[in-house]
Amino acid sequence: MTKRYRERLEEVELAPGNAGVAAEDAPAAFRWRGQRYRVLSVLGHWYEDEGWWQRGDGLPERIERTDLWRVEARNGVPTRGVYELVRRGEVWRLDRVWD
Repeated sequence: MTKRYRERLEEVELAPGNAGVAAEDAPAAFRWRGQRYRVLSVLGHWYEDEGWWQRGDGLPERIERTDLWRVEARNGVPTRGVYELVRRGEVWRLDRVWD
């Protein structure tokens, strides 16, 4: 089962390029609702290219590249969870959680 949050993350720590997490700029840890979560593994990474869209009123709107990361993480308790993190520009948010 999945639950959608779409909440801004308080902090994201990026993995160094050779840390073995998955890729450069992959999240290594994140803080959400005051809790720190350590990324155990990256399950998937994909992105949506930057583009231009037309709003309903016909005016153009620029959409920045969006990176999506599906990770397995935990916050110090034995239970692990699957989290989908989204980065657009410099803003990170938690999009979904699987239980």
